Amino acid sequence: MSGTGASLLPPPESIRLGAAFLLGAALLFVAARPARRHVARLVGLWGASLALRLAAAAAARHLPSGEPTLSFLALLLQGIAFVGLAAVLLFDVLLPLAKVRAPRIVRDVAVALSWVALLLWLFSVHKVDVTGIVATSAVVTAVIGFSLQDTLANVMGGIALQLEGAFAPGDWVKFGETSGKVAETGWRHTAIETRNGDVLLVPNAVLARTPLLLLGKAKGRREPLERRWVFFGVDHRTPPAAVLETVREALTREPIPNVAAEPAPSVVLMEFRESWASYAVRYWLTDLLLDDPTDSEVRTRVAYALRRAGIPLAMPASANFVTVEEEGHRKRHEKRDLEARLAALESVPLFSALTAEERERLAPGLVRAPFAPGEAMVVQGRQVHDLYILTKGAGDVRVAVGDAPPRVVSRISAPDVFGEMGMLTGEPRRATVIAVGETECWRLGKERFREVLEGRPELAEELSHVLAARQVELATAREEISDESRRHRIETEHGSLRARIERFFGLGARGGAGERSGR
Repeated sequence: MSGTGASLLPPPESIRLGAAFLLGAALLFVAARPARRHVARLVGLWGASLALRLAAAAAARHLPSGEPTLSFLALLLQGIAFVGLAAVLLFDVLLPLAKVRAPRIVRDVAVALSWVALLLWLFSVHKVDVTGIVATSAVVTAVIGFSLQDTLANVMGGIALQLEGAFAPGDWVKFGETSGKVAETGWRHTAIETRNGDVLLVPNAVLARTPLLLLGKAKGRREPLERRWVFFGVDHRTPPAAVLETVREALTREPIPNVAAEPAPSVVLMEFRESWASYAVRYWLTDLLLDDPTDSEVRTRVAYALRRAGIPLAMPASANFVTVEEEGHRKRHEKRDLEARLAALESVPLFSALTAEERERLAPGLVRAPFAPGEAMVVQGRQVHDLYILTKGAGDVRVAVGDAPPRVVSRISAPDVFGEMGMLTGEPRRATVIAVGETECWRLGKERFREVLEGRPELAEELSHVLAARQVELATAREEISDESRRHRIETEHGSLRARIERFFGLGARGGAGERSGR
C-alpha cells in the first residue's frame, strides 16, 4: 500500500515546477487585474494537467498502453498553461510598464507560434514521426485551406495591417461613410466604434485593399486634431470686416472646451448669395468624439457675439415682414424699453449721484449685451472703456497672478455692475468675469458718459468718493483694518481716483484752457 501510494505521487521536479507555476500565477493575479480571469483559467488548466499525470501514473500499473498518451496530454496542457502565463507577464505587465500597447493579433500570433513550437518539441521528445503526419495530412490540409480561403485572407490581411502599423487602437478613421475610433484588430476583422455607440466590423481583407482615411493624424501629431467648419449667414449690408472681427474676438477671448488654442479659430467670408453673405468659422477639434456638441458651442458663441454687435443673421430674400404701424403700439414699446434702461441705471449705486435728467440722457446709450454660458464678459488685462450692468444671471470673477493658473475669487449676481474702473479711469481690467449660465447685461461706453460728465464736471468728485468707498470695503473684507485706517484709505483713494477720472476725461485740461482764455 505504501509503495503504491508513493508511486502515485508526482516526481520532485514536477512538484517544484508546480510550486513555481502557482507562485507566478499568484503574483500575476495581483499585478495584472484585467487578466485575472485568464490567470484563473490557466491555473485550472494546470490542475487538469496534474490530474492527467496522476491518471498516467495509475495507468502505468493497470493499463500500460494508455500511459504514453496520458503523459503526452499532461505535458501538453502543462506547456499551454506555462505559455499562457508567460503571455500574461509579457503583454499585461511588462509591455504596459514600458508604455507599449501590443495589438491583440500580435499577442494571438505569438501565443499560437509558441503552441506550435511546444507541440513540435513534444513530438520530438516522444519520438513521433512528424514528416509522416504532414505527408498523410497534405490532402486534408489542401481541402481545409480551400474552404477557408476567405478566413485565411482576413488573417493575412490583419497580420499585414499590424506589420505596416498604419493605424492602432484609439486612432480615429473614416471608412466609407462611417467614421469612428479603432477598437481592436482581431484575426478576422477590425472593430470600429462609431460616434453613435455602434461597432462596425470590417473584414481585414476588405480593409487592406480599401482606402482608409486617418482623421486628425496629419504632420505626425501625437494627439488627433480635426478641422471643423461652422457656417452662418449675415445680411450683405453689414460690412464684412465688422462681422469677421466680431466673431473672431468672441471665439478667442475665452477658451472654448475641446477647441484648440493653436492653431487658433479663424473666420472667413465664403461667398455672396442672393441677399446675404456666407461666412464660416474654422476651428480645430481636440476630442473627435464631441464634434456636434462643440459645433453647437461655437454656433452659440457666434450668435451671442452678433447679437451684442447688433448684427442680424441672414433671412431668406422671400421672407414677408408684417410691421405694426399703430402709433400707440410704438410708443408703448419705446416706453417699456426706456423703463428697462432707467431701472438698470437706478440699480447701480455708482450712479446714485446722478439726477433723473442725467439718467434719461444716459439711457439711450445703453446697449444690450447678452452672453452665453461660459463666455468671458470682460478679460483681465484688456483696456476696454465700457461698464457693464448685470441684470440677469451671474458671473465668476477669475484672477490670474503671474504664471499660476487663474482661480475664481468671487461671484457677482444680478443686479450688479462691473468694469466701472475701465470706463471711468481707463485702467486695464483687473479680472476676468465668466458668465454663469445665460446672462444679460447693458453696456455703457465712455463716450456716452462723457456727455453727462462734461455737463456737470463736479460729478467726478461724487463718483470718485463712491468708487473709493467700494474699493476700501472690498479691501476690508480681505483684511482687518481699523475704522481710522478705513477713513484714511477712503480719503487717499478718493483724491487719487478723482484726479484719474479728470485726467482720463480731460476735465482738468479743459477747465485750465477755459481759465486761461478768460484771463
